[in-house]
Amino acid sequence: MLLSASATTGFAAEQGQQQQAVPVQVAKVSSDTTTITQNLPGRVVAIRTSEVRARVDGILEKRIFKEGADVEKGQALFQIDDRVMKANVAAAKADVSTAQAQQKLNKQTLKRYEELLKQGAVSQQEYDTYLAQSQQADARVEQAKAELAKAQINLDYATVEAPISGRIGRALVTEGALVSAASATHLATIEQLDEVYVDFTRSPTELNKMRELFANSDATDSASQQVDIVFNDGTPYEHPGKLEFSSLSVDPDTGSIMLRATVKNPDNKLLPGMFVRVKAPVADSQTLLQVPQKAVQVTAQGAMVKVVKDGKLAMQPVELGPMMGTSWVIKSGLQEGDQVIVSNTQFLQPGTPVQVMPSSNTSSQQKASSTQQ
Repeated sequence: MLLSASATTGFAAEQGQQQQAVPVQVAKVSSDTTTITQNLPGRVVAIRTSEVRARVDGILEKRIFKEGADVEKGQALFQIDDRVMKANVAAAKADVSTAQAQQKLNKQTLKRYEELLKQGAVSQQEYDTYLAQSQQADARVEQAKAELAKAQINLDYATVEAPISGRIGRALVTEGALVSAASATHLATIEQLDEVYVDFTRSPTELNKMRELFANSDATDSASQQVDIVFNDGTPYEHPGKLEFSSLSVDPDTGSIMLRATVKNPDNKLLPGMFVRVKAPVADSQTLLQVPQKAVQVTAQGAMVKVVKDGKLAMQPVELGPMMGTSWVIKSGLQEGDQVIVSNTQFLQPGTPVQVMPSSNTSSQQKASSTQQ
């Protein structure tokens, strides 16, 4: 059967239009109920910091720990030359023995004087004199024991131990250095890192809003005061932080309020002095329209998205809200269910015919949906 010339031309035109359609990947505008959050700069602070210092005078003989390692409370860190301290302990023990011998002699003499006093062989004054001497001997024994305890403490201080458990830094003195108790020579620093603080600031108004959000939260008490920690490269930290409202302090220079969150740090990924981002709530939960970040183009004329309308590419101006993860919040310009183009179409002009192709996100969502069914 032969076709007329006009029919052939129309068929060819229709076929040409189909061939000109450009395949694009799209994402549907979705809505989600979520709490508006804001990323705030924060700084990691050790939950406990202990400066290891010398408590006796002497020459530092050796360092017992490995720099940068984890140490336990009571672990030996440094050894100070203790020969003088050992000699002092020995001398103090001898003084205790001497005082105890004198104490024993005075007690025996006092006992004889008690018998003589009953017989009238000595006067009351003589008896009182020996009684006072016996009491002085008892006091000398106690004094000698105290000096022995003091000497033993100084001997124990010659072995410098860790006051807390944590990660120890580098040694600040080397073997052979003279350390002093009077100047409290700083030997090393230990920081407890299994749990850390993250400090950040808010204005008084923002703090009150945050308090209201937590007070109105339906979550449990343990979850209602949580904030998320994000590294500066955008990687989320796996353990949330819990706000400590009891640790509030006001910066006298700026008037802002310093907030502190306690964060678990079992792998020591958060180190003191590190800057991170604190994802804190700033507004009540709302139902918001969201589109993928790569679908939005910000130009000098404002934010724009490319959408599919009647099978063609169209530019749609939008009003952006805050970022929510990897998506932009759309305040106006789109409706739920609109198809926004997420593939690279920078060379396509408005009005270009497009063919919608399933994106990887769409296909994965459909696959997950079919799995759940």
